[in-house]
Amino acid sequence: MNPRTRLILAVAVIAAIVLVVAVLAVALAQCGAQPVPAETPGAADATPPDAATEEAGTPTATPGPTPTPTLTAEELLARELIEPRGQVTFLADECSEILETEPWCVVVDSATRITRPEWEDLFPQADFFLVKVQYKPQFGHDAHWGNWLIVEQDGQRYTADTFDRLLAANGVTEITDENRELVAKAFALMTIGDYLDADVVFTKWEEGEWEGEYTYDHYLKAWTEIQGLEIWWWFVFEDNHLRIVTRGGIAEYHVGDYIDVPFWTLPLPPLEDYYFTGG
Repeated sequence: MNPRTRLILAVAVIAAIVLVVAVLAVALAQCGAQPVPAETPGAADATPPDAATEEAGTPTATPGPTPTPTLTAEELLARELIEPRGQVTFLADECSEILETEPWCVVVDSATRITRPEWEDLFPQADFFLVKVQYKPQFGHDAHWGNWLIVEQDGQRYTADTFDRLLAANGVTEITDENRELVAKAFALMTIGDYLDADVVFTKWEEGEWEGEYTYDHYLKAWTEIQGLEIWWWFVFEDNHLRIVTRGGIAEYHVGDYIDVPFWTLPLPPLEDYYFTGG
C-alpha cells in the first residue's frame, strides 16, 4: 500500500471514532442521566424532626391558666350555706379592703353537719350545721375563731330567737312537765355554737324561783369539754311556752378533763345574753 492510501485510511478511522463518541453523548443526554453525588455518612438514616412535618400556620398549644385548688367537702358545704357579702368573705386576702370601712372581717372556712340527742328527739326533720369562721379585727384585738350554728328545715332557717317557730314546725305546741327539761337543753345548746365541736354535759336542772332582771322559774347548768367551762341558763316558762332565757355567763373555767384552747383563739362568751323567744 502506498503512502497516500495509508493516509486516507487513517483519516477515515479517526472520523468514525469521533462520530461514535458524538452519538453516545446525545443518547445519554436524552435519558436524563445525572451525575451521582458522593454519599454523606449517616444521610440515609436521617429523619426530619416533627416540626419539619407540620404544615405552615399550624397553631402552637399554649399552657392554660393555673387550676384553682380543689375545695374540700367541708369548704363546699360552707359556700352552700353562707353568702359572702358585707363583712363576710371566703378569702382572707379580701379582708384588707373590707377593714377599710368595717371594724371586723369574717372569713368563712368550712362547715360540718352535727347533731345532739336533744335535737334528734325534738327536731327530727331539722338539719344542724356548724360553720367555722375567723374574725379579723380592724385594730386593737387579735384574730380569733368561732362557729356559726345554722338550723334548716323545709327551706326555713331558725335561731335561738325563733326557737318557738322551730318547736311549732316540729309539732311541739305546748311545753309541759314531761318535755320541759328536754326543751331547755335543746335551747341551751343552740346558744353555745363555739363549744359544740366537743362534748357538752348537762350537770344540773332545777325548778325554783330566782330574782334577777326577770323572775326565773327554772335553772340549767352545763360543762363544756372545750376550755372546761361551766355555763348556766335561767328560764321563764309561762302559759306552757318558753318566754325568756338568760345565759348567765361562766361560773368556772378549766374544770375537769378539758380541751385546752387559748382564750385569745376562742374568747369566753359574754357575761350575759338575753333571748326572747316570743312563744
